[in-house]
Amino acid sequence: MPRMSFGDHLEELRTCLMRAFLGVGAGTILALVFGREILNIIFQPLFAAQVANGLPPSLQALAPTAGFIAYLKIGFLSGLILTMPWVLYQIWKFVATGLYKHEQRFIRRMIPGSLGLFVLGVLFLYLIVLPIVLNFFIRFNHSFSPPDPRGPSLFRFLLPAPEEEKEVKLPPELGSAPLLEKDPESPETGAFWINTSDNRLKVNTPTGIQSVALQQDTSTSSLSSQFAIDFYISFVLMLALAFGIAFQLPIVVFFLAWSRIVPASAMARARRYVLFGIVIAAAMLTPPDVVSQLLLAVPMYGLFELGLLVARITERRARAAT
Repeated sequence: MPRMSFGDHLEELRTCLMRAFLGVGAGTILALVFGREILNIIFQPLFAAQVANGLPPSLQALAPTAGFIAYLKIGFLSGLILTMPWVLYQIWKFVATGLYKHEQRFIRRMIPGSLGLFVLGVLFLYLIVLPIVLNFFIRFNHSFSPPDPRGPSLFRFLLPAPEEEKEVKLPPELGSAPLLEKDPESPETGAFWINTSDNRLKVNTPTGIQSVALQQDTSTSSLSSQFAIDFYISFVLMLALAFGIAFQLPIVVFFLAWSRIVPASAMARARRYVLFGIVIAAAMLTPPDVVSQLLLAVPMYGLFELGLLVARITERRARAAT
């Protein structure tokens, strides 16, 4: 089979890039159509962590345009993540054009594994990493004890004294609010309860059910874990992209060993350098916090060892066949 010329390689690269961009564009349009549903999916890990720590499940829009910008951001980044398997397919397809026929067959067999590992990386982030990370940061924020709000004696001398709080007495017939996991089907007018699923106090009025979010007791912490919607979306989607790409490591290791660019024995001897490179890559792919970096670096190293194991088995079978 004749090898492609340099011009043919450039033409193939242009074709693959155009297909990848068209795929990302189609994915972005699809993500914009289902933007609200995607937002609900992305919000779920945070809301679960907030409810578990006694916080109302909510995000803050710190600017009038924050919600709209978040919607557009969801469209582009979600479209990129949804179509990343297609982008990876185009990348592998371009790589295959510079290989021999038997090498191209090998690349075609690797493509499904590459796509599956990307999906596995995103699911690993969503189902395992995000709940751990968000719960850690919410608890860490809650650990900050507030200072005395009255300040030192000099402040109290310079500032006016606060008004004395009046004691509020509730009529005894009100009783206590029952704790319910879901709203009653047909509550009586005037009935009130606390919905523990969304952490809200609700009362049934003649015009319908009214509710108010229950806030965490601010006397125990000086930080409230109510995050801005745009920062949270960027945090989640960039992590999803990072985990999906990082989970390609076994494919890369196996390809290097199979093509004899770097033998498996050489990669095994260089474990310490590989581990150092994985830590650096995890630090670059994740936000600047140790928890996220560790939760990416540890599975990356495990995937490196998995790719190395498969490469060794393949090498042994090749030697036995000869």
